[in-house]
Amino acid sequence: MKKIIMAERLKLKRSSLMIVIVLVPLLILAYEIVNLTYRAEYVEKQAEMFHASSMWMFLLYDNSLLFGLGFPLSATLAASIIANIEHQANGWKQTLSLPISRVKIYLSKFTWLAVSLFLSSTIFLVGMVLLGSLLKFEGRVPWGLLLGDSYGMLITALPIMAFQIWLSMVFSNQAFSILIGSISAMMGLFLAASETTRWFPLAYPSQSSTIILQYEGVGYNPDLPAFLVISFLVGIVLLLIGSIHFAKRDVS
Repeated sequence: MKKIIMAERLKLKRSSLMIVIVLVPLLILAYEIVNLTYRAEYVEKQAEMFHASSMWMFLLYDNSLLFGLGFPLSATLAASIIANIEHQANGWKQTLSLPISRVKIYLSKFTWLAVSLFLSSTIFLVGMVLLGSLLKFEGRVPWGLLLGDSYGMLITALPIMAFQIWLSMVFSNQAFSILIGSISAMMGLFLAASETTRWFPLAYPSQSSTIILQYEGVGYNPDLPAFLVISFLVGIVLLLIGSIHFAKRDVS
């Protein structure tokens, strides 16, 4: 399995995967830099209005919606790039003719998707810490909250990752998988806005922040543990279904 993963690394070396990995966190951080410097007074009034106990908490709340939309889009594009290497080169026949389990090939693709998005989450985490430090936010760095926001998103996006890697590997036309992923990401925002649909897994990424807006102001997210557990279980089930389907189907 290790050799397969390393072989995938060589294939991805010349792809645009790294651009997708860094683009979303850097765009969100750039927005926050502009927001917290050019609109500093307005942001402070907002933080006071929402009863945020610190600027760290307001920052986590403020970027949760952007990250909740951007991260699933990043997962969609990354999955497409990883799978499209084989589609573009018409390399599936050659790859699948090797004496290697198809399930292992499938899981190696997913592994690189997970590693790529883990790196994207890490860039986001480091950027948040640097941003708060440079702007001299009061109080200690809330490492627990920052880690929860960064890597909690990775877990709540697991069902989307599992579905998108399957979609990208099964369909050679990547415009289709990207369209489905983009619609799903936007649907997640609408589903999260309603009490009756906010428990659909698609809605979890936009609700995966450790800090949410409640009636009394911004506070800790009580539903986050449930979102994480459900997302993990659904993601694993989708990954297993996708790998079994890929192993049994004819790939041209």
